[in-house]
Amino acid sequence: MTDPTAEPGGLLEQLVTAAQLAERLHMKRSTVEDYARRAVLPSVKLGRHRRFIVSDVEATLRRLRDEGRAGWP
Repeated sequence: MTDPTAEPGGLLEQLVTAAQLAERLHMKRSTVEDYARRAVLPSVKLGRHRRFIVSDVEATLRRLRDEGRAGWP
C-alpha cells in the first residue's frame, strides 16, 4: 500500500534491504551486511531489520571514489 502523502523519491522509496543492495552492487548479501556492521556502508536499523537508503550509499561510494583518486598524480 502506498502512502499518498509520501514524497515522490523520498526516503521511504529509497529504502532497500541488504539483499536488494547486494544485487545492485553485485556482491554477496553477507558482504553488504558486514560492511554495514563495520560502518563502511551507511544503514538504518529499524527494530531487528537493517535497511539502506540508496542516496546515502551513493554518497558514500562517491566519497570513497574521490578519496581513491586523491592518491593519483
